[in-house]
Amino acid sequence: MKTRVIRITSIILIIILMVMINSIIFSNPVLSPTAQAAGIDTKDVVTGLATAFILYLLFESVDNDYTDEIKIDQTELNNQEEIEIRVNSINIDLLARAIYAEARGESFQGQIAVGAVIVNRMKSNQFPNTIKEVLYQYNQFRSIDNGQINNTPNQIAYQAAQRAVDGEDPSQGALFFFNPDKSENPDAFNKYEVTVIIGNHVFAK
Repeated sequence: MKTRVIRITSIILIIILMVMINSIIFSNPVLSPTAQAAGIDTKDVVTGLATAFILYLLFESVDNDYTDEIKIDQTELNNQEEIEIRVNSINIDLLARAIYAEARGESFQGQIAVGAVIVNRMKSNQFPNTIKEVLYQYNQFRSIDNGQINNTPNQIAYQAAQRAVDGEDPSQGALFFFNPDKSENPDAFNKYEVTVIIGNHVFAK
C-alpha cells in the first residue's frame, strides 16, 4: 500500500513537471505573444521545476528503501522456509535405521522417542543440522560404531521415524537418551535434566 501511494505521488509530480514545462513554453515571449499577459516569471518556473525534481528523487529514495525492507523480510522468510524444508525432507530411511538399531525391542512410544531425540538434535543449534551429521557425530551413537545402523529396519521403525519427523515427541524435548544398564558411563548424564523414562531408556536434555 505504501509503495502504491509513493508511486502515485511520483506520477503526479511528473505531471506537474510537464505542466510547468508547458507553462515555460507558452510564457516565452518568442514562442507566445501572450507571455506578458500570463504574468509568469521564468525564474520562478525554473525554481519550481528544480523543487519538484528534488521531491521526486526523495520519493524514489523512500520507495527504494521500502523495497529493500521487503527484500530483507523475504530473505528472512525464505531462510525460515529452508529450515522447514530441511526438517521435512529428512532421510526417513536413515532415521528408521537408527531407531531400529538403537531401540528395537522397546515399545512403539519408546522408538518414537529415540527418533524424536535425533530430530531434536537436528533442530538444536548445539548439534549439526542434518540427520546424517547428527548420527555420525563422533562418539554419539553406539549403533554407528558397532555397525548396527546398516541393518534393515522393520515397518515399526519406519512408522516411528515418520511420527518423529511429523513432530511427535514422547521424549519431551530430550537431546540425549541412554540405557543405564548398558551405558559404559551412566554418571556422565547426571549433569542433564531427565525429561522422561520410557522402557529401558532414560531421556534427558
